[in-house]
Amino acid sequence: MYHIKKIQNKTQIEQCELFKINQYMWNSKQEPKAYGWMGYIEGEGLFVKMVCEETNPKREYKNHKDPVYKDSAMEIFLAFLEKGETLSNECMYTNFEINANGAMLANYGVGRKNRQFISDEQYKQTGVVATIDEDKWCLEVLFPETYLKQICDFSLIKKGLPFYCNFYKIAESEEILHFGSYSPIESDTPNFHLPICFAEAVIV
Repeated sequence: MYHIKKIQNKTQIEQCELFKINQYMWNSKQEPKAYGWMGYIEGEGLFVKMVCEETNPKREYKNHKDPVYKDSAMEIFLAFLEKGETLSNECMYTNFEINANGAMLANYGVGRKNRQFISDEQYKQTGVVATIDEDKWCLEVLFPETYLKQICDFSLIKKGLPFYCNFYKIAESEEILHFGSYSPIESDTPNFHLPICFAEAVIV
């Protein structure tokens, strides 16, 4: 269970519960150290900060909707169930995938085959940003509350209804190929789109 602390603003994010991406799978050639925090800011949404201790991360893509997973990227997947629904890979989930340029591929939908891009307005509201230091890179991104209300009953989640999450470190380029997750993925082939393997999460 991942506990999401309520915070007043983004500067308090590192007071939240730390998650570590340390489950490296499949044919990973690297295992960069990656970790982060997720908190809830009342009226704004779920805010995430992630850090990867990686020097000079691959970052060719620069635009919203680009296939950033081919670069070095960190990703946040959140899954939500309707009342009475059982967790499956065909539930509603959203994925935000971000490289060190701050370029983001962001989708939502029911199951892997029914994905839609978030709107340009929603993209602006995420405030996504990435920064590169000498020995690491970081990202910050908001899942806006207005967006979450569109894809789930967020009023219940704010009151403590559990949902599901996973955090990833990925690079699909052959020379730096790696697939890391927070919650272990049970699959013979690389696939992050498996909500049944996500960790339970709750706002506390």
